[in-house]
Amino acid sequence: MMNLFQLCPFTVSLHLIHHLLQEEIINLLPDNETKQSLDTKLLHPEDLIKLCLEGEKSAELSLRAFDVFAWTSSSFRKTHANLLEDCWRNAADQDDWSKLYQASVSEGWGDEETLQNLKDTVLFQASNRCYGPEAETFGEGFDEVLSLRQEITEPPIMKDSVSSVEAVLMQHKDYSEAGKLMLTAIMLGSLQDDNIEQEGPVPME
Repeated sequence: MMNLFQLCPFTVSLHLIHHLLQEEIINLLPDNETKQSLDTKLLHPEDLIKLCLEGEKSAELSLRAFDVFAWTSSSFRKTHANLLEDCWRNAADQDDWSKLYQASVSEGWGDEETLQNLKDTVLFQASNRCYGPEAETFGEGFDEVLSLRQEITEPPIMKDSVSSVEAVLMQHKDYSEAGKLMLTAIMLGSLQDDNIEQEGPVPME
């Protein structure tokens, strides 16, 4: 994935980053009349994110939605927390977690096999993009809106709302079977890539 923060330092206008990201997203869309019409106007970030979530499954588009969130403001992320949750649901749907779980059991994955097989999942990559040590955002980080893991105890007022990526994943159809693997993916993704293989996977309780 192109790191637009390296390509465009923070001194470069948000407008330019907006334009570059939209161009990338449109290039990933299938060729049709809708795609042609999008080339002529700059979309609002919310519409750009929704564009990534609609239509056919696409790991690249799913990840681009998080890129859009990253370059918007902290207030945008907080205001559109529900849309951010939808992005995580979409990310979880990009991979066959039931199949991955069955493979992990039948093949007896060790730490190295688990890492290698989870690195290619969208959950791993999205977690690295949003929560990894090298993750970059404008304003406060993603954890100010959605923490990675569910808090053990939450105030009563929070019980009816989703407050973590883990809570979003708990709603997934494959969570009862593959939940531990899904959580391992987001935890590994939140670690720096060059240290993961040395340290090994984070044990999941």
